Amino acid sequence: MEKLPPGCGFFDLNELWYFPNRWAVKALYPLPVTANHITVLALIFGLISAAFYFSSGEHALIWGAVFLYGKLFCDNVDGNLARLRGEASRLGRFLDSFSDFLVTVLVYAGVTWQVAKSAEHPGWIWTLGLLALASALLHCSYWVYYYVSYASRVGSYEKNRTDESLTEEERGAYEETGNGTVILALQRIHNFVYGWQDALIETVDRTSRKWARVPDTQQGLRGWYEDAYFLVGMGPMCICTNTMALIGFSLIDQLWLFLHLVVYIGNAYWVGLHVWKIHRFKVAEPGEDL
Repeated sequence: MEKLPPGCGFFDLNELWYFPNRWAVKALYPLPVTANHITVLALIFGLISAAFYFSSGEHALIWGAVFLYGKLFCDNVDGNLARLRGEASRLGRFLDSFSDFLVTVLVYAGVTWQVAKSAEHPGWIWTLGLLALASALLHCSYWVYYYVSYASRVGSYEKNRTDESLTEEERGAYEETGNGTVILALQRIHNFVYGWQDALIETVDRTSRKWARVPDTQQGLRGWYEDAYFLVGMGPMCICTNTMALIGFSLIDQLWLFLHLVVYIGNAYWVGLHVWKIHRFKVAEPGEDL
């Protein structure tokens, strides 16, 4: 909610997982530590966590969960620190995106390996793990699409867009900066990884607005994208809640249950939430405030 202007916040389930980050930001603010340093630290924590999930050590899952929470915590410190200092940048935006994707893939691979090594049918477990990974990525892209759509309409989140396709203006700007080559490379990786997901979510959104009979007017789009009830319900789709669920199931050594939860319960919730949104707008009277 720190990303939104005053009066534009709503209850976000994910704030429950990282509320102490405000104290960390306060402690780091006067220190010579940049937001990108914290992003790199988050990546290191994530890689260590993935290594533990691939380990057969006695307490591997516990340590994997510990470092995974460290990654999650740093993930929410870097952005707040950058905004507080005015350091928000496209480099930080794509570096964070790259870190999230790499760690998510490696951690899910480690989780699947842990379950498959003792399974009677490991091939099915690897299929389940792949489905869980794809589901988690799509859930997160869905959350990001509607969150960024809302945040951009209320005047914040300037470093993120729902469509991150490279523009000629950006290309020219990158050529004038010392780290432009790095930003360009990271943006291309982002578009390769997330571009098809963003396009899919955008298509679903456009089709859904037609089904819900939402007019392409300022008032119609405002109601659709600033729907507070939907934004609250969308909270569990974020990768933060997904990560916290994985941490919890790691601590009780029930990784197989986590994979089933993501694939079956997660996707059922996703479909149900979106159908509910369409239905609410479809039956609403014109001009009714949802």
